[in-house]
Amino acid sequence: MPTSFLGIPPSSRRSTASTRQRENRSAQITQAVSHRRRKSRSPDARALEEVAIARNDSGHRKKKRPHLQSSATAPVELHSGISDDAAPERGRKAKGKHRAQSYFVEQGESLVLRELARPSAGSMRGKRKDRSKSRELPPLPSKSPTPELQELAEDTSEYSGADFLRMKLELENLRKQLSVSKKTVLKQSKVIDELRRDLSHSTKAQKDNESEIKKLKDLTKKSDELVANVETNLTCQICMDLLSRPHGLSPCGHVLCQGCLQEWFRSAPPNDEDMHDDFPDDVLYRKKTCPCCRTAVRSRPIPIFLVKSLASAIEKAKASPSAPPRATPPPEDDPWAGIFLEHDSEEDWSGEESDDDYDDDDGWSFYGYGTPDDEESYEGPYAHPQWAPPTVNVSPADFPFLDSLDGDDLAMLRRGATLQMIDLFSMRYTHESGLQAVVDNANVIFLGWNIELHEGDEMGEQFMEWITGDIFERPERWEIMEDMNGSWTAWRLVPQDEVEEYDTSDSEAWAADMDEDVDM
Repeated sequence: MPTSFLGIPPSSRRSTASTRQRENRSAQITQAVSHRRRKSRSPDARALEEVAIARNDSGHRKKKRPHLQSSATAPVELHSGISDDAAPERGRKAKGKHRAQSYFVEQGESLVLRELARPSAGSMRGKRKDRSKSRELPPLPSKSPTPELQELAEDTSEYSGADFLRMKLELENLRKQLSVSKKTVLKQSKVIDELRRDLSHSTKAQKDNESEIKKLKDLTKKSDELVANVETNLTCQICMDLLSRPHGLSPCGHVLCQGCLQEWFRSAPPNDEDMHDDFPDDVLYRKKTCPCCRTAVRSRPIPIFLVKSLASAIEKAKASPSAPPRATPPPEDDPWAGIFLEHDSEEDWSGEESDDDYDDDDGWSFYGYGTPDDEESYEGPYAHPQWAPPTVNVSPADFPFLDSLDGDDLAMLRRGATLQMIDLFSMRYTHESGLQAVVDNANVIFLGWNIELHEGDEMGEQFMEWITGDIFERPERWEIMEDMNGSWTAWRLVPQDEVEEYDTSDSEAWAADMDEDVDM
């Protein structure tokens, strides 16, 4: 093979060297390359190492060679192939085979192994070309450390020791802080659990307190309403103040202030039957009535101490603590002197006998409702009464203690009923059927268009008792209809000759005339 193909100048080639010397030289170069590039694992390098090891094992003698001075431009030739001339030296005849020749090229500080391939080997040419491309690597840096690197490593080792100790101390401190934090978190967790339990108990207690407060508010509201009702009932109907000196009237039972009653009785207008105003004792003999219901008052009012105690208790409860107590007026010797007669001069009906006393045979003559003479005097038929005009002259001005007076109540008052009787017997009035009352909570009695009560029967109880007894004792004077539930309804009848026909359209005009008379 020409030397120019190998890239070696003719002056550097030693033609006198024997084949064995060339082999020893290639082995040394191979060992040097293997020491320099231990990381290279190319197939050519491995092959050369194996050849070198095999030659050393076979007992061939190695010769020392001087150090090869590499040049960047002069490649070093390495003949690793065995030519046909070496066969006679070994004592055996072998078939001549041309092997691939390898050579090293120094690039920088490293040697690169190159092989020369035969031009005729087509299949191996591409592989060698690829291998040659893979071997064309950049120069590798030397592994030997520089002085600067050694100094830096020593400084780093010194710094790393101090840093390691410092970091170890910091790590120990962090571990202690972590342990303390864990203990603190555990304590705080316990405190939080206790606070949550306390909050739950407090919430439950608050709900219970709210429920209790609501109940107490309801009770307080009911108590306030009760106190207000009691206070209203303990108020005088004339001066609208609490009854400081309450006195009760007989027989109606209304309670008013002593001063209001005194003023009322002194200022009462005289009737036609009363004496003249110029008589000194005119007030003593003047007819006295109740301011509330206009019932005739026949005896002196009496003090009601129970009402006085209740009124005093309510007044103390409403008064402020700093307010001075109300002064009690001095008792009067006789507050009703000059208004009512003395007790000795008053008529006492309890010890006298009268022909009008109640007798079982006389029926209801004691109350003035019906007499045996009247019952025996009429034996004719009875008929339903007709509409009749009112018989009592009253107006809303006669009831100043009432805030409002219903029209039906006024109509019943004008037809002989009283306020107590209306409330007690649930009375009603209609233009078509007249007055009706309810007894025993279910039985209805139609009384006609006018009734007349006894002077002492303010509540109308005696009148209704007489009516109820008359229904069963004189059934001919009543029309009775019994219901399926056991109750009954009764219509009062009157003698047929007493039935009078009135023009019902004149009732409104008659009532208007009564109002005009009252205004005048």
